[in-house]
Amino acid sequence: MSEVSSQPWSRHLYLLAAVAAAGTMSCSGQISRSPESSHDGVSRGDDGEGDTVRPDEWPPGVDPGTKGVHRLNAAEYNATVADVLGTKLAPANASWLGGQLGLFDNIAAVLNVDEDQFKRYLQAANQIADDVFGANNLKANLLICSGEDAACVQSIIANMGLRLFRRPLQVAEAATFNTLYSAARAQGETRDGGLKYVLRGVLSSADFLFRIETDLDAASAEKHPLNAYELASRLSYFLWSSAPDEALLAAAADGSLLKQETLLKTVDRMLNDPAKSSRFVENFGGQWLGVRQVPQHAVDVKTFPDWSEPLATSLSKEMYMFFAEFVTGDRSWLDFLRADVNFVDASVAKLYGGQSGGSTAMQRIEIRDDQRFGFAGLGGFLAMTSQDQRTSPTKRGSWILTHLLCTEPPPPPPAVAKAIAESQGFDPTKNVRATLEEHRTNPGCAACHASFDPYGLSLEQFDAIGKYRTAYADGSKIDVSAKMEDTEFSGLSGLVETVTNDPKFSECLPEFLLNYALGRPIVESDRPYLYAIHKEWIQETPSIRRLVGTLVSSEPFRYRRAAASR
Repeated sequence: MSEVSSQPWSRHLYLLAAVAAAGTMSCSGQISRSPESSHDGVSRGDDGEGDTVRPDEWPPGVDPGTKGVHRLNAAEYNATVADVLGTKLAPANASWLGGQLGLFDNIAAVLNVDEDQFKRYLQAANQIADDVFGANNLKANLLICSGEDAACVQSIIANMGLRLFRRPLQVAEAATFNTLYSAARAQGETRDGGLKYVLRGVLSSADFLFRIETDLDAASAEKHPLNAYELASRLSYFLWSSAPDEALLAAAADGSLLKQETLLKTVDRMLNDPAKSSRFVENFGGQWLGVRQVPQHAVDVKTFPDWSEPLATSLSKEMYMFFAEFVTGDRSWLDFLRADVNFVDASVAKLYGGQSGGSTAMQRIEIRDDQRFGFAGLGGFLAMTSQDQRTSPTKRGSWILTHLLCTEPPPPPPAVAKAIAESQGFDPTKNVRATLEEHRTNPGCAACHASFDPYGLSLEQFDAIGKYRTAYADGSKIDVSAKMEDTEFSGLSGLVETVTNDPKFSECLPEFLLNYALGRPIVESDRPYLYAIHKEWIQETPSIRRLVGTLVSSEPFRYRRAAASR
């Protein structure tokens, strides 16, 4: 042991090996929990007292689904250590193993761990522990008592485990970390030095790195409710991309979170937290609405000299702020394409044809006499759904069909796909509508494109960076009329009313939101639940806040079944 202790990093690995041997760490990510294990002090709300959310309020006999252990993605890891420990370090970066399924990067099935990733976790745990114990203000938040007696040390470890495991430590876990502390002290560490090793061990443990939900009977196909701590974690990572705060943990401890009234009040409180709810805007909205793509969107600056990295950044900020207006307020989702609101700084105002001024701050404005309104009128959306030298009615239309109406267009036939790949593209100076009509004379293209091109054609008065125009570069007048089956419409206003009045528009948001909230793909057994969620939500003002409350009250969010049962 003396040879090991001569190297601080080797000693760190040696001490952590004690934790691994006790089963609280995993290099492979394949974690199993014994059927009889349970969290000490967990209230399941099954005492029949209080106004608990009743499963019979939702479709009977329907499978609420399941998923495996859910590793924290990079954004969740950084937010968790920041909120719980106060560190400004953000060790999770692009080199960390990640994955995306569909639109989202928080899907459990693709968040795996390999040996290199686990090494990154060990390195991050070391860096974070050094940072926390190197700053008195951060250390003071973690060390809730000052003595060296066993009772004080155990209370610190219990508090550390509660906040980072997002539930009370089990008896065996507490004993393991106390053993780690004692081993560090035996190696000559001070009290704080021993607790620093405990923090490293906790940050390297599977129950920190993964969100683990237990099934007491792994062979049972019966649905069962999440316990209060598991529900608190689902809620906090859904809306904050981070661990439950003290108020959420307290509501889990006394079981009140399992009551409908407390659950809905908690949703309001969480959405009213501007700093933390902004993560929901950025992580859900940023992926679903494509905002993350805008700063990296390729634009030919010779064709569009107004485009610049600062402008792209400002346009993405506007998209986030526009979406945030619907998240934090009570505005109807049916106004998303209608709201005549913009958020501009000098560069965005110039693009939109207003007074540029010199403001670098984003300002909320409402201008009623221009040609721009709603999400589809935002420069960021119009740019990211365009090519680098010209607009793309096909890209704009298919985006609307996929993201706002939850309808996936069929892939082009192989021969058509090959022709597209071999084509030199459209001349950006020519009339896009006329060129697109030539393309659609191909029978293999026409039927498919008819389902989404009209949406994009109605937006042709906005160029490839979102600037309003009335003619193409070749001088030809822009025609924004469109026809889809028996529906005719024209321009942005016609598009907005056509899409908003489509029943799929209000049905689509709950589907994407449930996908993100659960961290798993939507499956067929979710459809009855989605129908019930939509029916409940649409009866009154369909705000995002009400939708979140309806969704977290539903069985798919509050229940699960064993993964191996079907």
